[in-house]
Amino acid sequence: MEEGMRVAVVGAGVSGLAAAHELARAGGGAARVTVYEAEESLGGHARTADVDGVPLDLGFMVFNRVTYPNMLEWFEELGVEMEISDMSLSVSTQLSGGGRCEWGSRNGLSGLLAQKSNALRPAFWHMIREILKFKEDALKYLEDHESNPDLNRHETLGQFIQTHGYSQLFQEAYLIPICASIWSCPSQGVLGFSAFFVLSFCRNHHLLQIFGRPQWLTVKGRSHTYVNKVRDELENMGCQIKTSCQVKSVSSFEGGYRVLEVGGSEEVYDKIIFGAHAPDVLRMLGDEATHEELRILGAFQYVHSDIYLHRDDTLMPQNPSAWSAWNFLGTTSSGVSVTYWLNLLQNIESTGRPFLVTLNPPHVPDHVVLKWNTGHPVPSVAAAKASLELQQIQGNRGIWFCGAYQGYGFHEDGLKAGKSAAQCLLGQKSSLLLNPKQMVPSWTETGARLLVTRFLNQYVTIGNMTILEEGGTMFSFGEVDKKCLVKTVLRVHDPLFYWKVATEADLDSHC
Repeated sequence: MEEGMRVAVVGAGVSGLAAAHELARAGGGAARVTVYEAEESLGGHARTADVDGVPLDLGFMVFNRVTYPNMLEWFEELGVEMEISDMSLSVSTQLSGGGRCEWGSRNGLSGLLAQKSNALRPAFWHMIREILKFKEDALKYLEDHESNPDLNRHETLGQFIQTHGYSQLFQEAYLIPICASIWSCPSQGVLGFSAFFVLSFCRNHHLLQIFGRPQWLTVKGRSHTYVNKVRDELENMGCQIKTSCQVKSVSSFEGGYRVLEVGGSEEVYDKIIFGAHAPDVLRMLGDEATHEELRILGAFQYVHSDIYLHRDDTLMPQNPSAWSAWNFLGTTSSGVSVTYWLNLLQNIESTGRPFLVTLNPPHVPDHVVLKWNTGHPVPSVAAAKASLELQQIQGNRGIWFCGAYQGYGFHEDGLKAGKSAAQCLLGQKSSLLLNPKQMVPSWTETGARLLVTRFLNQYVTIGNMTILEEGGTMFSFGEVDKKCLVKTVLRVHDPLFYWKVATEADLDSHC
């Protein structure tokens, strides 16, 4: 790339921020970057609201060390603090055949049997057996399709379910609620998802297993802390940031591109990186979008949700034993209805009524704090096909495209797409990290880990010590306060570490 190239990054969600950050830190005057964002603040789905001094995340909330390796690396580079979160799920929904089904994963057997009649329903226990069968079927399906490229990868989830003979209860009280909650899509649309796409996601995110799932984390201080750190670094590196600045069009102009704002101002750039939703990109390109851009980007569709931050606990499961971090309530005319229990997800102390976020509630909640609307890409068969063809349009005419829609639709996907677009523009090789293998200790190593962590929890009283397992769990001991600012991070690459510490450090005499 020529020195001093002017680059416009249009859209400042995680993709746009990652692209701008990658360009800016290339150094040497490689690029002069301007970031455009239509909203008042940066971050996209990383949106934080302040309620009586309590910061609350409304969109991006959780991540883990196994399936968000690039996000973790970025956060560690930025100095973003993390804490343990919860990703339990409940289902509380009307069944198509009549009656209700309610269960939750947070409180063990009491949550599973929150609806007492479940214990006496053979169909419910059959569903539990089907959950175990689902993992076997999904892994075999993926193995067959990955080892044989000639097999049809465009089968829908509905076709997969029909082929394998799953019960209606399994669909309505387990699989559809999980998929609808993950992708914020109406239940009736879930069966049209790409089976290969959904099952790959579930495998890669360890959602096919009931036990041994990775530990989930959340940003300590909420997601605006990472967005603010990125903004500070961008401005310190000379980037111009324009918020509340909607781009009306991007058009060719004298070998470059003219970016026209809705307000009438315009600037000319050498290169463009679009970090916006695919339909918005096509709107901005207008008649100048090529046939291939229209065909590929046009395949990515979005579902939009009304999001309420409120304190109305009637939009939670009827039985408190079922209350979980994510609570599927069914589908309304507006889309999937899911309530997120922020106190649990974001480690917020009880302050009377719970802090809740509900997507598409069946009625306007009581005690509403604010309302928001946002979109999420739909993992359709057409989108799965288009994602394999994105390289055909990247950089062809000095324009790159990035967004979470290029992956599974989540923060890690957006970050990867943004970094990749910037690295391609700079002519650099990709430096993206692959998902690490999840650390799974043996029974003896698990026992040793328990002994070591109990010891550290008891004896680390000054400063803070954090253990980060490679592709696994985070443990934190003690606290950083005004008296002691010392913070130590220990990375564990092999679970044998715990066994050696437990057997060679004589911990028993101190416990």
